[in-house]
Amino acid sequence: MNQNVVDLQKDVVEASFKQPIVIDFWADWCAPCRMLGPILEKHANQANGRWRLVKIDTELQPDIAMQFGISGIPAVKMVSEGEIIAEFVGALPEPHVVKWLDDNLPTKSKSAVEKAIQALEQGDRSKAQQLLKFAIDQDGSNIDAKIMFAGLIFEENPDKAVKLVQDVDEAHPRFDEVEAMRNLHRLLNSYKDLKKQAEHHNTEAWNLYIVGVSALKNGDYGKALESWIDVLILDRQLDDDGARRACASLFKILGSEHELTKKYHRKFSSALF
Repeated sequence: MNQNVVDLQKDVVEASFKQPIVIDFWADWCAPCRMLGPILEKHANQANGRWRLVKIDTELQPDIAMQFGISGIPAVKMVSEGEIIAEFVGALPEPHVVKWLDDNLPTKSKSAVEKAIQALEQGDRSKAQQLLKFAIDQDGSNIDAKIMFAGLIFEENPDKAVKLVQDVDEAHPRFDEVEAMRNLHRLLNSYKDLKKQAEHHNTEAWNLYIVGVSALKNGDYGKALESWIDVLILDRQLDDDGARRACASLFKILGSEHELTKKYHRKFSSALF
């Protein structure tokens, strides 16, 4: 798949508005290039138009290599809509190349997630939900979309939210959000059992803990946080440090910019020390 001369404007910049372009900067004398090249060519042939490979010989077109700041080869750049969106240097093993492609190639699902993030930054939760639902419909393996969507629907449908992220494990970088939903979901579903424990112990701390869980069920998050913070002061060990975990989980669901997070987080932190 060796090309003689590449027209940068036509073959890369303009073409990248139709499909992502992966550029392989190589040279005939470069042994690692001869290892990586066939891997890229193999997956380009199997891409079914999802992306296209352009090979640029740095000996033949050093001017283009200079424009891209190439200082070592093989060097690979991914270009989409005229912009470099991903890159790596060196002869990666085939599984790493495949992962790099999967992680970085633009898709309708990934694009919808990016737009959903923008909608949330603008305070439009309804639009964000629509975009995230579309992202999940397009790609059921888009874990980021599932976690974000679950967070948005947790208040109205905690069962559906937790089911949506049931397969997310600790290795995922957003697992703390999943863990927060699971923890609050456990409190909601354990209300009757916890209430029995409170009646059995009949202490101020336990009674406040149940007040907090009841407030959570009713969507009164301010009262829930107030009650649980009071529990922290009275009995940190109650329900296996349940009040701390409940507060931390609710802060995570609400987000750092929510008015209740801003109002209660300092009091929460003070109660811990």
